[in-house]
Amino acid sequence: MENAVDALKMAGAVLLLVLALGISISSFSQARQTAQALVEYTDRETTTQYIEDLQTTERLVGKETIVPTIYRAYKENYKILFYYADGTPIELYTKTENGVHGVKVNYIDLEKDVIGDNRQKDNFIMALLYGNKADLRKADGSTMTFQEFSQELALNNSRISLNSIGIYDTILKEGTFLEKYGVYYQEDVKNVNSDTDIDDEYETDTPDVNKTKKRVISYYLQ
Repeated sequence: MENAVDALKMAGAVLLLVLALGISISSFSQARQTAQALVEYTDRETTTQYIEDLQTTERLVGKETIVPTIYRAYKENYKILFYYADGTPIELYTKTENGVHGVKVNYIDLEKDVIGDNRQKDNFIMALLYGNKADLRKADGSTMTFQEFSQELALNNSRISLNSIGIYDTILKEGTFLEKYGVYYQEDVKNVNSDTDIDDEYETDTPDVNKTKKRVISYYLQ
């Protein structure tokens, strides 16, 4: 009899544990869904404000806004461009293009510059931002110098030459930027020049649902 009572107690304890776990999992799931809904709502609001009818909005931002945007450039398919207030492109780095060395580049765009794997892309962003102060990593996780990464870029035929002083300590520290935000479909652009936002748009037969949406963010130094 005593064993039966103990067994019932153990069974009750197990049931309570299962119930508690079920409630916890349900709560976490609801929290995740709520967070995702907030993110999607914010994204829809941004899309409505920035994208509807191909209009753009503008705002003044600083490096605390620009740096996280640069970090997301490759992962979220952004094109980011930098200009002086008068529209003159700001050099971020140089590259070899069509056999011409030292071509000045004022944009960050995965579609145009194929860097390599995710580690190299992360290193590129870090080196672009912080130059020889950047925390760069080799494939095995160990650290690498700015010079070693520059050589790695050269070996990978990226044709890119980064500055030893990153843009965080040059253009970003100078103050405020006017941010302009837009969007286009990559399939609807015949040619996007390195120093302009969007040009030569044309219609394709590809349904919009199958097209690649690309966000374009331009920063004008004030």
